Amino acid sequence: MVTRNVEDYLEAIWDLQDKKGYIRAKDIAQKLKVSRPSVSEMVRKLSEDKFIQYERYGGIIITPKGKRLAQEIKKRHNLLVNFLRIIGVDEDNAQKDACKLEHDISPETMDCLIKFVEYVNLLPTKKKKG
Repeated sequence: MVTRNVEDYLEAIWDLQDKKGYIRAKDIAQKLKVSRPSVSEMVRKLSEDKFIQYERYGGIIITPKGKRLAQEIKKRHNLLVNFLRIIGVDEDNAQKDACKLEHDISPETMDCLIKFVEYVNLLPTKKKKG
């Protein structure tokens, strides 16, 4: 079973790789606001679980397995941010709240949210008179 912590790390690793092109433990620690020893322990676990490849004192590379899961997590996050914006939540709170919700929401609820967001995004926008 993949824990919330594993998902947070994979999402951070995916974001860092996307933005910087490479991943170092130091960057993960800064992004997640955790200690370097915590990152080292999780990197070891992610490597054992085949989500990443890691060489001590080297870089971190996300594996295809890790990439698939990270993309799914990011998709859920983006959908939740979009939903929260639709209902009027400001960007900063939408990002923070989506991080909390993305791990605990059931697949059934997520499917319903996907349908809702897709429906709302297909609605024609009203033009302002002016």
